[in-house]
Amino acid sequence: MKKIIIILTCLISSFAIANPEWVKGEIVRIDPSRDRIVLKHEYIASIKMHAMTMPFGTPKELNLDAYRPGDKVRFQIKVVDGTLDITAIEKLK
Repeated sequence: MKKIIIILTCLISSFAIANPEWVKGEIVRIDPSRDRIVLKHEYIASIKMHAMTMPFGTPKELNLDAYRPGDKVRFQIKVVDGTLDITAIEKLK
């Protein structure tokens, strides 16, 4: 029985790691010259961050021209040297 519990725990843990959290938000401002985007976002459970409006770094390969202030989006983040960077973003319908 203990082996089954350990196996199930490992499977659940790997599923959580393989599927990063999606966070909903709204674009407030875009600063392509600094590879930054300001989002008004909901609570981010994985890092226990309250809902707020704040800037996020973006990867250089992200085409910020495809987004406008007011767009509703969902995004994924990672913490890099104490800052939050977007790893994936997509518009919501």
